[in-house]
Amino acid sequence: MVRFTLQLGNPAGVAWNLADGLSQRGWSSVVVELEPETERFPANVELHMTRSTNAFLRALHLARIARLARKADIVHFHFGIRPFGRYLRRLCKAPFVVHFHGSDLRERISDGYRDLGSAEFVSTPDLKQWAPRATWIPNPFRIQPLRARESAGRPVVGHFPSDPRKKGTAYIVETVRRLQTQIDFEFRLITGVPHELALQQMHACDVVIDQVSPFGVYGMVAVEAMSLGRIVLSSIKASYYEGCPIIAVTSENLSDRLLEVLSSPERWAKLGDEARQYVRTVHDPVRAAGLVLEEYEKIQ
Repeated sequence: MVRFTLQLGNPAGVAWNLADGLSQRGWSSVVVELEPETERFPANVELHMTRSTNAFLRALHLARIARLARKADIVHFHFGIRPFGRYLRRLCKAPFVVHFHGSDLRERISDGYRDLGSAEFVSTPDLKQWAPRATWIPNPFRIQPLRARESAGRPVVGHFPSDPRKKGTAYIVETVRRLQTQIDFEFRLITGVPHELALQQMHACDVVIDQVSPFGVYGMVAVEAMSLGRIVLSSIKASYYEGCPIIAVTSENLSDRLLEVLSSPERWAKLGDEARQYVRTVHDPVRAAGLVLEEYEKIQ
């Protein structure tokens, strides 16, 4: 008998990718987009439940979500349990689980109603300091077909922030502009565009700067870039990850690390191969689904 999960919310496309892995392990899913997404990540249905959604539509959408939830074996909330969860709890019997993705916990944007959850997941290891009982689920992403970048005569560095305020974008741009006075390379800043367009632009890069932040973790952009065999720089904490090929940077050494990478193109192929293998091993959707299912089974 096929089991069924209702995935509510789809930040960075994680729920969609997780549903892909779950399907390969015999579970079907419906992924519901709960708020408009500039990136246009795929989802099965759009049932927006934001403050800007008018009251009539919210009620209609809640009714549709409830019908889906009554059929589900698990209701899996992404980016915290939303306020409507307290009403949904009265309308269905399926256990709730909650999946935190960053600012929902760090900035307490969506960390309420946690008592409704039977299990907790986090997308990055630093979040366990706010959710010690949670299971870390590396963001699932299917490995992308390898496609070499067409030579443009000079290296291309890309930065793809989902939220420039949280990714150190202003500092990254300042650092890159200074470095461009020393070495010739192209810089592309891509934000607020559909996800497919961002991936197309990423294909044209040799190096991707994920973020410079105090959290010590890498984001979904880093996973996507590694899956393409690109060199990734990010402010990661070594103790969080084992065998991670991302080049660790800080606000103090970003310029030096980027210069080292751009000056050593002979290293790119090896680093790119290591990056793809890391994604294949750590971020495989089937592996992520297996970690999730271990927790699902404990609460069935």
